[in-house]
Amino acid sequence: MATFVQWVHVTAAVFGIGGIAFLLAVLLPSARALGPVERGQLLRAVSSRFRWLSWSVIVLLILSGLYNVRQFYWEVAWGRSWTLLTVKIVLAFAVFAISLALTLPFQALERVRQRREKWLSIALVLGLIVILISAYLRRG
Repeated sequence: MATFVQWVHVTAAVFGIGGIAFLLAVLLPSARALGPVERGQLLRAVSSRFRWLSWSVIVLLILSGLYNVRQFYWEVAWGRSWTLLTVKIVLAFAVFAISLALTLPFQALERVRQRREKWLSIALVLGLIVILISAYLRRG
């Protein structure tokens, strides 16, 4: 069971961070070639589809992450592993917050969506740091 849950966790992270990287590196630069009306239509359509992907990823990461903490860290004494795990979790929740802010269809978040490239860049960097911490923890 632990292997399956870890696979779910890693796969969800790949989809989430890969999706952010795709939006930032491929879709948004390509959308600049479109006129304002077409670009707006494309970004709304992509946001609506990406919303369900990102929300699913968040749910899977939280559930599998809780299982992994219980399975691999619960009995470990407080120390470097728990410190890094805590940093990893805080950074992951920051990525979740950015993702939700960019995909929730609330007018109050329009200012965030207008700066989507900046926020996606921040989310990507934070996500890559989370992956680095994860790789370090798996070696420890």
